[in-house]
Amino acid sequence: MPGALEGFRIIDVTQVISGPLATRILADQGADVIKVEPPVGDILRHMGGIGGLSPTFSTTNRSKRSIVLDLKKENGLDTLRQLVSEADVFIQNSRPGIAERMGMGESALRAINPKLIYVSICGFGEAGPYSHKRVYDPLIQGMSTLADIQSGQGDRPRLIRVIVPDKVTALTAAQSITAALLARERTGQGQHVRLSMLDAVIAFVWPEAMAYHTFVSPEVPKINPVARRDMVYDTSDGYIIVSTVAHREWQAFCRAAG
Repeated sequence: MPGALEGFRIIDVTQVISGPLATRILADQGADVIKVEPPVGDILRHMGGIGGLSPTFSTTNRSKRSIVLDLKKENGLDTLRQLVSEADVFIQNSRPGIAERMGMGESALRAINPKLIYVSICGFGEAGPYSHKRVYDPLIQGMSTLADIQSGQGDRPRLIRVIVPDKVTALTAAQSITAALLARERTGQGQHVRLSMLDAVIAFVWPEAMAYHTFVSPEVPKINPVARRDMVYDTSDGYIIVSTVAHREWQAFCRAAG
């Protein structure tokens, strides 16, 4: 059975995790994704791999076609423009302004393909004091409160040992691209999808991180809703993790534990 996105073509010039994982999700759903890499390859190829191929690169770039283009040279840009002219989506995750300086900003590519869905992923948004700063997953964990809500009462913030912000951004991007394609089917018009890693992760953690910090007076104590004791217990045949919400669940656990 053909994938739901079969017939749509995506030109992907992103690197590392957030962009490549987003387009891999779409490729798994049937989209024709062409990954554009510089002559040195995606930086992820050289991280934790052997012989130029890393497990992380492989899992975030499966189901795609690939081409090497030097986008700093005119012939590389010419080839990119040809690809974009027949594409439905173009996605990049450079810092704001870099794509424009390289000749692959929205206005330049929309002149070639008016119905193009142009996708920009960045760390902190396209305006503001942090907009042009480099960003990595641990920084977003810190700024979004994700690291803070891993701590206990009076404890220091703790990083999650998986790259949650990159993955949350990728999932947000994949859903946004699908929505933009649906909108174009209805209206015939392309659009510019702008995504910030910080925005995506704040939206993701909002129920827990902001539960006691929204619409309350200054006198109300700011309580971390997940700063409870981790119910992790060492047993004779390994660790168990327990989660109880209702009182009867806690009682049932106590009976089972003896």
